[in-house]
Amino acid sequence: MSVLSERVKKLRNCKRQSQNEVGKALGKSRETVSKYELGEREPDPEAIILFAKHFNVSSDYLLGINEQSQNMATEEIIPYSPELAAFEKYLKDENFIPYLQLAVRMKDSNIEINQFEKLINKIIKQTKSNVK
Repeated sequence: MSVLSERVKKLRNCKRQSQNEVGKALGKSRETVSKYELGEREPDPEAIILFAKHFNVSSDYLLGINEQSQNMATEEIIPYSPELAAFEKYLKDENFIPYLQLAVRMKDSNIEINQFEKLINKIIKQTKSNVK
């Protein structure tokens, strides 16, 4: 399976769309989308552009030239889970992305939220006193 096949399938699943839904959005049949995902057929350049627009990623990302998609609910594709459903609007908000990335870095660094909250409060307090 090619990088493109894997990414198209992953993006479709992350958007919780059927092959039929993606096919309709792109003017393709469900069977064609299935063949793209299985690597049995390579999309033409026009189809790659349609996929990129539909999933809001670059064609370079789809082709494996670039490892980062354009957005994050896109920067790192987050699989759907019921727990995340309540936060879905934030995950799609480009202004929220840096906060999500920070949370991931904090988790990876084993920084506890309590410690971070104290640090943020201290910075805010100092910033306010410097502004006066």
